[in-house]
Amino acid sequence: MIEAFTKVSEASKLLLEKGLCPSTGVETLRMVGHALGVDRAYILENRVQGTYGRFITDMRHAWAEAPTPSPLANPVMRAFSFREFAPGWVDMLEAGMVVACPTRDAPPMMKDLLERQGTQSILLCPINPSRQQWWGMVAFEDCHRPRAWKPEEVTLLKSLARAVAASVRHGQMRSSLDQVRNSLRQAVSSRTPVSGL
Repeated sequence: MIEAFTKVSEASKLLLEKGLCPSTGVETLRMVGHALGVDRAYILENRVQGTYGRFITDMRHAWAEAPTPSPLANPVMRAFSFREFAPGWVDMLEAGMVVACPTRDAPPMMKDLLERQGTQSILLCPINPSRQQWWGMVAFEDCHRPRAWKPEEVTLLKSLARAVAASVRHGQMRSSLDQVRNSLRQAVSSRTPVSGL
């Protein structure tokens, strides 16, 4: 378990130094997932789609221990209504709670999805860049047994989710600063010099 805590620390440092992008997302999941002995790990992002504000969840980053297939190979995981698949889980995650259960105990639609992926047990933790924002979640999957997740494994996933949240928050701040900078540049460049001064 000490190795797993070390890997979460390394992953946190990587995310803060380089931000959350495809390479750091996969590397972070690989380091922690391998240390915990899980078969798959992934980061899901929530978004609102269309004019009616449909709640959609997208898989952004994923890692799988060979020969386990990557969850990215499943097109359903690219953009799906998580609320339709597991409404109770969404309520828990929105409230900042962790979801941990064997596949057999999952809500019916989610159970079917997980069984088709060969998942025996899942652990989900919300990613909250701020108290008002449920950005997404980090997930670990065991494809070999209906694992009873240990408290220290839950603690590790929460630490990883906090590191991802901090990286997302920094990315959002950088984006806001870039927008302000660009607006100021446009305002300055659009000013015409006053003649005779």
